[in-house]
Amino acid sequence: MSKTFWGLCHKNIRDLLKQKKRNSLMFILPLTIIIVILMFFAGSDVEKSFLQPIKIGVVDQDKSFYSNALVENYKNNESFTDFIEITVGKDEIIHDFNAGQYDALIEIPQNFAEHLMHFEKVPVQVKVAYSDPLKAVLFKHVMESYEKFITSVQVGVELLYNEMEALNMSDREISIYNIEISYDLIMTALGRNRFFQYHEWVNIPSTTSVNYFFIAIMMMFLLYISVFIAIDLIRERENMCFRRLKIARVSIYEYLMSKLFMSTIFIGLFVLSWFVLLSFLTPLNLSGNTLYIVLYLLSCIMLAVSLAICISGLFKRDEGVVLVSHVFIFVNAIIGGSIIPLHYMPNILQRLAVFTPNYWMIKGMLYIESGYNIAYGMQIAGSFFIMSMVFIFIAYRSYQHESAI
Repeated sequence: MSKTFWGLCHKNIRDLLKQKKRNSLMFILPLTIIIVILMFFAGSDVEKSFLQPIKIGVVDQDKSFYSNALVENYKNNESFTDFIEITVGKDEIIHDFNAGQYDALIEIPQNFAEHLMHFEKVPVQVKVAYSDPLKAVLFKHVMESYEKFITSVQVGVELLYNEMEALNMSDREISIYNIEISYDLIMTALGRNRFFQYHEWVNIPSTTSVNYFFIAIMMMFLLYISVFIAIDLIRERENMCFRRLKIARVSIYEYLMSKLFMSTIFIGLFVLSWFVLLSFLTPLNLSGNTLYIVLYLLSCIMLAVSLAICISGLFKRDEGVVLVSHVFIFVNAIIGGSIIPLHYMPNILQRLAVFTPNYWMIKGMLYIESGYNIAYGMQIAGSFFIMSMVFIFIAYRSYQHESAI
C-alpha cells in the first residue's frame, strides 16, 4: 500500500479519537444494555429445552422374547431416545401414569407376539396424557407410523397367503411359510431402522440464551455504531473534502478504503473490550475458536461500516442517512433475529430473514462459536468481505460523480 493510504489512515484514526464524548457513549451505552439483558436472561428459564423428552411407561404382559426385543430396540436407539424416555414396569407404571408422571402408557397384552404371527386382532393398548398437546400429537404420529408399517407388511403377507392357497399348497406348507414370514415380519419391524440413513440437518446451531442474545445485540449495535461513520462522511462532503481530495490528486477510492480500514479496527477494539469485560461481569461463555471469532467479527464490522459508507454516498444530507439507516437497522433487527431468536422464528420469517445482514451475522457467529462448522462460518465471513468491496465501489462511484460536478 502507498504512503498516501497510510497517511489517510493516520488522519482518519486521529479524527475518530477526537470524538471523545461520542466514543464514550458508543462504548458505555451498548455495554450497559448488553450487561442488563444478559443478567436478565441468566436468571430466567429461557435456556430450557423447547420440548422436554416424552416420558413413556411400558407394561409388558407378554414377557416374550419378541416383546422384550421390541422394547429394547427403542430403548437402545439413540435417534429415538433423544426425544423419548422409556420406562418398563408393572402396576407402578399405571399408577404413575394416572398421577401425571408419564406422557403416555403402552400396555403389551399377553401372547401379543403369538397373535401378531397369525394376524389376530389383539392390539397394543395406548393411553396418552393430553396435558401437553404438542407431546401428545408427536407421540400420536410415532404410533401411527408404526401402525402403518405393520399394516403395510400385513397386506403383503396376506396376499402371499392367498397366492399359496391358489397354488393348492397344503395347510402344513402354508402354516410353515406363514410362521417363517411372521418371524421375518417381527424381526423386520424391530430392525426397521436399518432401512434408513440418518443425516443431521442443522440450519442454526443451538447455543445458550446468554451467548445468543449477546451475539444478536452486539451485531445490531455494530450497525448502529457504523452510522456515525456515515455521518462523518456527510459532514466531510459538506466541507468540500472530496473536491479538495481531487485537487490534491488523492484517489477517493483510496480515501474510502482507509476510512473502512481504520473504522473496522477502531470498532473492533470496542468489541474486544466488550468481550473482556463481559467475560468477568456476566455468565457469557464464548470459549474456544478465538482466532476464528476475531476474524469473523472483523468481517461483520467491515460489512456494517461499508454498508454505512455506501448509504452516505446515496444521500446528500445527514438527516436522510440517519432516517434510512435507523429504519433499516430496526426492521433488520426484528426480521434478522436480534429480538426473536432465529431458532423460534416462524418459517415465513426465516425465509425473509435470509435477505438481512443481521441474520447471516448471527448465523455465522453461531456456527463458529459452537464449533459445529467453522468452515461454513468463514465462508460467510468471506462473502461479507466481497460485499464490503461492492458497497465501497458503489460509494466510490457516487462520490466520484458528485466531485466531478
